[in-house]
Amino acid sequence: MTEKGIDKNFIHQEAVDADTQWYDARNLTIYGVMPDEELLSRRMPKDIAQQVNNGVCNYSDYGAGGRIRFSTNSSYVAIKVHYGTGSVPTVMNYCGSYGFDLYGCQDDREVYLSTGRPTHEFDHKYAEYKLDTHNAGKVQEYTLNFPIFCAIEDLQIGVETGSVIGPGKAYRNSLPVVYYGSSITHGAAAGRPGNTYEGFISQKYNLNYVNLGFAGSAKGEPIMAQYIAGIPMSVFVCDYDYNASTPQYLAQTHFPFYETFRKAQPDTPFIMISRPNFFNNPEPNGRRREIIRSSYEKALDLGDKHVYFIDGETLFSGECAESCTSDSVHPNDLGFFRMAQVIGPVVMQAYEASPHK
Repeated sequence: MTEKGIDKNFIHQEAVDADTQWYDARNLTIYGVMPDEELLSRRMPKDIAQQVNNGVCNYSDYGAGGRIRFSTNSSYVAIKVHYGTGSVPTVMNYCGSYGFDLYGCQDDREVYLSTGRPTHEFDHKYAEYKLDTHNAGKVQEYTLNFPIFCAIEDLQIGVETGSVIGPGKAYRNSLPVVYYGSSITHGAAAGRPGNTYEGFISQKYNLNYVNLGFAGSAKGEPIMAQYIAGIPMSVFVCDYDYNASTPQYLAQTHFPFYETFRKAQPDTPFIMISRPNFFNNPEPNGRRREIIRSSYEKALDLGDKHVYFIDGETLFSGECAESCTSDSVHPNDLGFFRMAQVIGPVVMQAYEASPHK
């Protein structure tokens, strides 16, 4: 089909105004990542990631879960971004892999406003986006979500000339919720960055978080457990079932991972989750669930009062449960929303009981 036969909204985005005022994102408040001189989007120290496995080493550069919070009275937010490495997995689209999405902070929750998405001329190296704030000149608070499957080398945030830009809304937690897991935790196959299950939970409960999901690479290694155990946090969510190659491997790593974490953080809430889409292969999934439940029960027997278990079979339950994935494994937006509906209340329960807020 020629360009004439395609809806213009699929091809072009509004051009950024020439007199836009630009600000270096590094001078704004960034959450969920640890910027260094090379990348804005790094999710864990490179020297540690290199010791875990190649997947973690590569994917830790990708800014999944990264966010900037700020306030402005501008009628738009513009973006100039220089990308590093990236990919568009078969279950993803460009909006999720390379795009940014903007939310407005309204009352006690975030409301989606617009998405910066690559055009058909996108070269995977540089892009400019103009996102409508639907703002009539009043100073309001916003959250800008980073892309899920690419690295960011440099990011400039623009507002219309004469507008102000200032601090964003504070999260309720000074220490983040930390999520560790597979490509599902990473965010495949969310339609856009804010539609991961961690994103939905953050938007509803105003919770800061760190996404340590690594597609195909979250294997529960001791060095990863040690690294995570050293992160100051309010709640930990352990969700790597799908990357444990066999039930035997899961059994060998799961409780030792918990023990390593618990030695370092004796009272930080620890949430264990078994894999979703249970009905797709119930017999092996049931064995995996019982391994994780066994870790939970051992922890209870040891007197742990800060441990929680979420049965993956409940995550897609209800009408259209069979429509919650893109490929029978990776949740689509409906699947991530369903996951957030189950996981979110447990995270909030754990947070309210946490001594580390």
